[in-house]
Amino acid sequence: MDTTIKDMSKEEVLKIALSCGKLLLTSGAETYRVEDTMARICAQGGITDIAAISTPSWIMIGDESVDAVSLVARVTQRGTDLTLISEVNNISYHLSQWQYTFSETMEMLDRMSHRPPQSFLYSVIWSGLAGGFFAGVIGGGPWEFVAAFLGSFLSMAFIRLVRPFHPSSFWETTMAGVIICFVTYGFRLFVPQTIMEFAIGGAIMPYLPGMAFTNGIRDFMAGDLISGTSRAGEAIFLVGGIAIGIAAFLGVMYL
Repeated sequence: MDTTIKDMSKEEVLKIALSCGKLLLTSGAETYRVEDTMARICAQGGITDIAAISTPSWIMIGDESVDAVSLVARVTQRGTDLTLISEVNNISYHLSQWQYTFSETMEMLDRMSHRPPQSFLYSVIWSGLAGGFFAGVIGGGPWEFVAAFLGSFLSMAFIRLVRPFHPSSFWETTMAGVIICFVTYGFRLFVPQTIMEFAIGGAIMPYLPGMAFTNGIRDFMAGDLISGTSRAGEAIFLVGGIAIGIAAFLGVMYL
């Protein structure tokens, strides 16, 4: 006889729901999506009196019965992985016809959580191209494209190299702003007709936390005031780091 989620124990269903919620949260999903997914998984497992709570840094799930079981997970590293969000959503919508055991399901989710990130070369090249093309979008020409490409390329290379030391996102974006200004300023010394405003404006685009800010607004609209405030504040803080890095370099060079 095939195993379905309804054949699993309450603790097993909660563990699957918590693992899926943690994957969504670390991949950049909105908190209301995390809560909805965990509640949906529990409902398909026959647990209806469920309470699922999520913030950008931790999630908790538990039932409200007399013999209540609650699980909590802490999230310290967040990124953006729309593919992983789609895969977890797909799992949550098909658990009613799930044909895997609890151990097989947890092994599958564990593989998804430990999926290797994009390669170093892939990240830095596409970051450089994004910065270069954004420079063209805001009015830059060929030289601004090259300067923005080099700024984004080298700043992303630096961030990927120091990431094993786990610096905060604020210091990552601050150092990116400094490196982008340094590269753009150096490029302008060799090509005087380069317009630094366009080159810097394009190069910083890969670091702007547009998705985090958008998710914060969507959390506000869904009624999650704490999560909305946290995400919007984080986005503003990261933008401030970029501005501080740029201002620090330009202040040293032109004062």
